[in-house]
Amino acid sequence: MAKKKETKEEKLELKEYDIDYDMFSLEEIVKIVGFFDLIEKINRGRKYNKEDAINKYNEYRNILNNKSLEKKYDKMLFNLSKVSIYHTMKDIMENETR
Repeated sequence: MAKKKETKEEKLELKEYDIDYDMFSLEEIVKIVGFFDLIEKINRGRKYNKEDAINKYNEYRNILNNKSLEKKYDKMLFNLSKVSIYHTMKDIMENETR
C-alpha cells in the first residue's frame, strides 16, 4: 500500500498559546483554542458559517469576560499567526455574506 503524502493542511500544527490556564476550566480552554483555530482557518480562506462564527465569538468573549484579556489574546494570536480576532470578527459582522 502506497504511503499518502501529507498536505500542508493535514499536518498537525501545534502552537504554544500563552493562555492563563489557571483561570479557566479544561472545557473553557478547549473552546478558546477552538476559537483561535476558527479565526486562523477563516483567514486562510476556509468556508465558514457566519452565524456559527458569531456564536463562537460570543462564547469566547463570555469565557474571557475581560476586555484587557481579549486584547492580550488578540495580540498573542497576531504574533503567532499574523491574524487578528478583532479585525476578523469586525469584517464578519459588517459584511452580509462571506
